Amino acid sequence: MKDNITEAILQMRKQFKTQDDKRDAGLPTEIPEVTRINDLAYGPDPKWNLLDIYLPKNTTKPIPTIINIHGGGWCYGTKETYQFFGLNWAKRGFAFINANYRLAPDVSFPKELDDVNSYIHFVAKHAAEYGLDKNNVFLMGDSAGGQMAEQYVTILTNPKYRQLFDYEMTDLKFKAVVLNSAANFMVEPKAINGAVAGYFTPESVQKYSEQLNVEKYITKDFLPTYLSTANQDFLRNSAFKMDGFLTAKEIFHICKMYGDERNPRGHVFLINQKDELAKKANDDEMAFLKSYLN
Repeated sequence: MKDNITEAILQMRKQFKTQDDKRDAGLPTEIPEVTRINDLAYGPDPKWNLLDIYLPKNTTKPIPTIINIHGGGWCYGTKETYQFFGLNWAKRGFAFINANYRLAPDVSFPKELDDVNSYIHFVAKHAAEYGLDKNNVFLMGDSAGGQMAEQYVTILTNPKYRQLFDYEMTDLKFKAVVLNSAANFMVEPKAINGAVAGYFTPESVQKYSEQLNVEKYITKDFLPTYLSTANQDFLRNSAFKMDGFLTAKEIFHICKMYGDERNPRGHVFLINQKDELAKKANDDEMAFLKSYLN
């Protein structure tokens, strides 16, 4: 079984890498509006515990900051995959934290979330050094990264849930969260299969079943939330289920679906810097984030 999961992950990585390289072909890795600071170490793993910071030029400091958690089914993705998306946000006036984290099958739940916690602490510790605004911080995640963003916000906003993790809180003031094509409700057995089982192993699911029951611990103190999906997003129903869930909890949120039958869009389409509808989706999210700036 383990060999089958590993093979599924390797095939998934190959397929996704081919698609991503095609999508991003020809895009510049340096743009005049943005300063890049690459490969800062936030932990002991020399390959995976690295992050980039993209800073807008000619802007007033401190700079409102987006901390991103990339997607990829918990077993794929790097900061290089997300560099163009991050440069887009820096060009829009936000500092963008673009990090690697360890991937399955080398690690299982909750090790990736541990890495997220580590790089959030790095941001808090080094904010002044890079001109980051600790009072205007936003969390953003897509797909698997959306699951971790939802989970981390629940840790931030519910002390009872926080006790299940050995995390210390920082002095960062998180204002809102953006969940793009996010995977939610992972406690449901049908959500854990295929390559995903390389991270949510049977052993980790059994040991950390309560930590995986994220929605049980979401309260009214959860951050204002922006949910995005697309008409051909395979996680579209997850977004709408979360929409209803947050409505029932009386948590302010916006839920938008992009694309239609004549102009369809798929999973996490909004990171495509060549797509005009993706730019519109990013415009909508920027308006949402700016509404929470001090």
